[in-house]
Amino acid sequence: MQTDLGFIIQWILVTVVGFLVSLIWIEIGERPDLGGLEGAIGGLMISFAQWWVLKHHISHSWRWIFIHVLIWTIIGLTPIGLLGWIVPRTLHLTPRIVYGVIEGVKLGLCLSLGQWWVLRTEVFQAWRWIIASGLSWGIALPIGWMFGGILRQGTSFFLGDVLGLVLVWTIVAGMTGTALTRLLWYPIKQNDG
Repeated sequence: MQTDLGFIIQWILVTVVGFLVSLIWIEIGERPDLGGLEGAIGGLMISFAQWWVLKHHISHSWRWIFIHVLIWTIIGLTPIGLLGWIVPRTLHLTPRIVYGVIEGVKLGLCLSLGQWWVLRTEVFQAWRWIIASGLSWGIALPIGWMFGGILRQGTSFFLGDVLGLVLVWTIVAGMTGTALTRLLWYPIKQNDG
């Protein structure tokens, strides 16, 4: 399998920068604090940043922005919540890990269904994206929540949890960037001939 390290690095950088820029408008909080508006803003910031990389690789890349804003808005209105901007109320590591895995997989699956809609006309076997995204969020969220919890316990500063979320977005971007570069290696146009 071929991967493009340059693409992966760009994907990580733009995703993390998109997340950090979103923090201008979205305050890291707990589940009831964030809703649909924050989802739309966060989805716009992340997807616009990712679009800068995707526009060179897929046609109609603007759909990535549209679908992200829509999905993050809907997620912000559901009990799943904006997990990319939410930290657990507890500092106990076991619930952070267990619920991080469960909630991360749910979030990854929700996001990936919309993203699949964009990728399905672009890459061969786009359904693999759904698995990759579910796994990415299911691995990244508990790691970031655990890391943030450890930092917060050690320093008593909420900034520890913010750094944990930066780690979540970095891991998700690294894993999804790797999966995406492998998917982009086999565009549908190539397989139709």
